[in-house]
Amino acid sequence: LTNLLFDEGSEEADGALDQILSRESTESTGIGHGIAVPHARVTGLKQMQCSVGRVPAGLDFMAIDREPVHLIFLICYPPNEQTKYLNFVATAARLLRDEDHLKKMLEAETADDMYTILEEASTAFTEKHEEDYAEKMKEDSSLEQMKDAHASLILLARLQLTEEMLDTAKSGKGQLKERIDTIRGLIDPRILSHYDRLAKSRKPALVSIEGDTCQGCFMRLSSQFVQKAREDTSHVHMCQNCKRFIYVV
Repeated sequence: LTNLLFDEGSEEADGALDQILSRESTESTGIGHGIAVPHARVTGLKQMQCSVGRVPAGLDFMAIDREPVHLIFLICYPPNEQTKYLNFVATAARLLRDEDHLKKMLEAETADDMYTILEEASTAFTEKHEEDYAEKMKEDSSLEQMKDAHASLILLARLQLTEEMLDTAKSGKGQLKERIDTIRGLIDPRILSHYDRLAKSRKPALVSIEGDTCQGCFMRLSSQFVQKAREDTSHVHMCQNCKRFIYVV
């Protein structure tokens, strides 16, 4: 999969593969539901890239749910695209929890078919997710009562990514601002308030956890805390040190 993104045997391929294997030796990126997301942050890379591998019979990936992995998303991204990477991983993880989407991916006949399935499912999921979340917020805006904090993390990742796009956009700023207003209206006010404070003082407000290390303050967190954050989907978690929102891959 790495050699699909880089020239086989090149310095870039070897460096990325070393990082990926090092990450896997710390803890498997098998996130459950038959999916694994091995990844590497590659200095010098111009934009995020992803290759997808399929193992219909299943592969023992030491996944968090101990079930075989059928789809492997290998992701390489430059340091300045951490938010794009987070948004991609969080959306893919949620999208492929749907057994119908997973079944279609496993039955696709060509790479182009797989890409089309992902593209169409992603567009439909984005629209439906925001509608469903808005309805949930009308029913109960209490953070403690939320059954799926993953939904909030996806919205935070989208908000952060869209704000970063606005900062560098040369055109289409009006549409991006409208998009930002829409997303902000869907986020729990308490979460949004903390996000805004972080965005002013210590961007990025949402970061990943890699090998028990916060990618915002680069402090190592306790393994027990990281494991709890990974398994507890009823709360949005923050780094114990810098108080940034965290997403555990």
